[in-house]
Amino acid sequence: MYPLRLLVLSISIIAGFGQTTSDSSRHVDTALQMEERGQFEAAGKEYKAAIESASRTAPSELLRALDLACTFYQDTGQMPQAENCLKRLMTTYQRAIGDNHLRLNRVVNRLGCLYVELGLRAKVERLGLEKWLDRVEAEDPLSTDRIQLSGTVAALQIMRGAPAKALALNKKAWEILTTRGETESHSGITILNNLAISYTELHRPSDAADELRRALRIGEKIGLQNSLGMAATLANLSQAYANMHLYSDAEKHLAAALEIIEARCGKDSSRTGAILATYAPLLRQLGRKPEAKAVEARARRIAEISGVSSYAVHSVDIADMTRGRGIR
Repeated sequence: MYPLRLLVLSISIIAGFGQTTSDSSRHVDTALQMEERGQFEAAGKEYKAAIESASRTAPSELLRALDLACTFYQDTGQMPQAENCLKRLMTTYQRAIGDNHLRLNRVVNRLGCLYVELGLRAKVERLGLEKWLDRVEAEDPLSTDRIQLSGTVAALQIMRGAPAKALALNKKAWEILTTRGETESHSGITILNNLAISYTELHRPSDAADELRRALRIGEKIGLQNSLGMAATLANLSQAYANMHLYSDAEKHLAAALEIIEARCGKDSSRTGAILATYAPLLRQLGRKPEAKAVEARARRIAEISGVSSYAVHSVDIADMTRGRGIR
């Protein structure tokens, strides 16, 4: 299992609403600063304060606070908080632009990314992502929205056991990005990772490694060496090397991914735990059993305190909330 199977290309849904100097905006700005410093608990409190403050003001402020808070929760692996935040974002956005506005696809897609990462295929299926993709393609076939939805639908195809269809979708996304002249970007890194995952599922680890090394070169060129995108690339490249029985190379890249994830998400993040769960069997393969036991114990402790496993079983589907309202 990939620690970060799908990278979230997060487009702000609030373009056009603007920013203010309100209390909510100040809380958001403080939260962003806290994130940058690795003070994740403090950042979470600031986002909560921002949402509470914005609830008493204009919808645009609440949308901005929710949008950024959802990204924070998802990036740092706080999945229950991320889903709750996205539910509220969906409801608030529907009130602002209408129940079936095309731009809602961005919230739906982010929910899809969340459910894919948790392995919740039934929940992904119920979002109707392919219908949203058809609508977006008809409206603007070269849009970033289409690129994002294609990646999530491709991940769904892999969950369905259809990696060839996933590969075709990801190749089309890369073609669109090339047409836009934006391959050397975060979006480019994302698509290359998604292509690599498709190749891995098709038992083509060498092709997967080629795409991932290309993604690493792009990240280094545009200054994203310490981003979540690079962590995912390193983790996925580690998997490709392991599939080719290059275990020392696999361990080196997974260790680098772990370092970034701990810095960007926190040492007790569920994302950190996912990396560790992958790391332990790799260490065993290298004959480093004492280290593997310690890593396994740490991964179990993180799983217990994060509650992600039990959440994945018991969480409520977004489709229950939005049935007949924009998810068609």
